[in-house]
Amino acid sequence: MLMGAADVIPGVSGGTIAFITGIYEKLIEGLNNVDFEAVKLLFQWKWKEIEEKIHFTFLMSIIVGTFTAAISLAKGVKYLLVNYEEALWSFFFGLIIASIVVVLKQVKKWDGINFVGLVVGAGIAYLITIITVVQTPNTPFFIFIAGLVSVVAMILPGISGSYILVIIDKYRFIIDIVSDLAISIKGMVEGLVLGDTAMISESWQLLPLFPFLVFQAGTLTGVLSFSKVLNWLFKKYHDLTIAILSGFMIGSLNKVWPWKKTISFYTDSHGVRQPALQENILPHSLDMYFCLTIILAFAGFLMVYYMEKIYMSKKEDE
Repeated sequence: MLMGAADVIPGVSGGTIAFITGIYEKLIEGLNNVDFEAVKLLFQWKWKEIEEKIHFTFLMSIIVGTFTAAISLAKGVKYLLVNYEEALWSFFFGLIIASIVVVLKQVKKWDGINFVGLVVGAGIAYLITIITVVQTPNTPFFIFIAGLVSVVAMILPGISGSYILVIIDKYRFIIDIVSDLAISIKGMVEGLVLGDTAMISESWQLLPLFPFLVFQAGTLTGVLSFSKVLNWLFKKYHDLTIAILSGFMIGSLNKVWPWKKTISFYTDSHGVRQPALQENILPHSLDMYFCLTIILAFAGFLMVYYMEKIYMSKKEDE
């Protein structure tokens, strides 16, 4: 569920959560072993063999937990983005800084190549953040691609998939889909309890099932394919991979700076004006709201920092 919460928030990645809670290696191993043979064992109902091969019960627990958390939190995040945007982004900012600290500790030895990887990763991420945001299409193909690239949130310790969605202008779109999905499911459940067929029918018509399934298809494709690449990279170039991921997080801080001035807008597919080009600015005034944003930034930092402390303490005890 913590990984699902991270998937919704464009700050800390689900992979980072997996890393600092001690389940990361088992997660990557299980995903890496999902292949045709595993599917065949599943359809043959050979539960013992499938459990040994891909840690089936473990992976299903992860899937159910992330889905539950994402559905539960999407509506709240959508509300905060509309009404308390600067405060929310301050919290995200603190999360990312703490995540950088946690992930950098995983580099066993710093040398010239790893340092260059850190700088290159930061430079690439920064260049991405200063690219003018343009409206991307809400076609099935692009929704699939959004799911494909955002899956890094689940399996990479260091890059937030929600942040990737922010960059490609699909974060609010996906949050809307998940939020509407939660509302529709709630309406259908209430309709079933009350025996109200009209409520069930209305909720079903509002269910954004197709775009959600397309997005999840992209996510599934990405996680099964990229886990194999990631497994190879971590075995062959562990420190360099971590350094590049850390650099990407450092460069991304430019995007999530809470205080911005909007220079130009565009109109999305729903007819709503969205920021197209923004520049970072200093806070307008040092009022109570500014104090709240600073407190939330520290809260975000401390949340990840102490999660890592708890894990390290548990590891030392073992």
